[in-house]
Amino acid sequence: MKKIIVFIFMLAVFQNMFSVETKKSNIKLENQYLMIDGKIPVFYNKGKYIGNSSNKVKGGFRALMEMIKMESNKNRLENPDNRDGKFILKSDFKKIDNESKIDSYLVKTFYFTGGSHGMILEEGYNFKNGKEVFLKDIFKGSINYKGLIKQKVEEQIIKYGGDLYYADINIPDEEYSFYFEGDSLVVFFNPYTLASYEAGIITFEIPISEISAFMKI
Repeated sequence: MKKIIVFIFMLAVFQNMFSVETKKSNIKLENQYLMIDGKIPVFYNKGKYIGNSSNKVKGGFRALMEMIKMESNKNRLENPDNRDGKFILKSDFKKIDNESKIDSYLVKTFYFTGGSHGMILEEGYNFKNGKEVFLKDIFKGSINYKGLIKQKVEEQIIKYGGDLYYADINIPDEEYSFYFEGDSLVVFFNPYTLASYEAGIITFEIPISEISAFMKI
């Protein structure tokens, strides 16, 4: 009995050695015309800074922030009474619980630059053994993983689609955004990719049991 307990403990310690942790970097700015509130993940593995992934998130947010600031300054000159309200940029993130060996994080961003509604964006970051991985790293080399994912997405659209999607829907053949949640691989698309803004973020949950034979994890 003691040997089993020790084994389970050592296994948990071994798994945690490669678990990615985050710290939060805050970027805040507010005035009469603008409100920016960015909570940016900074990724670490065993205390070591994961630069490429962390800089990608921070760089993307800062680029968007500069665009929002420029649009806000332009709007301030054209509409000094500020009838469009404050321009807004907000970002936050969370870790997604799952049953795989992948650490998945989801970064959520919202911005508003006038008009009838703002824009929501999501981006997935996934790590194995402290290194960011992409779909090509998760599937076996001989597998056309893009074609496989596209097939699974098309099956769900046909089964559940209804009037949600564009009539001439075209699933992009790209490096899909994804994360792992529960016992599924979740592929997702931001607004206007497959449907109108009102549809929001569109997600497709693909049970790992259906594709595990093609995967390396």
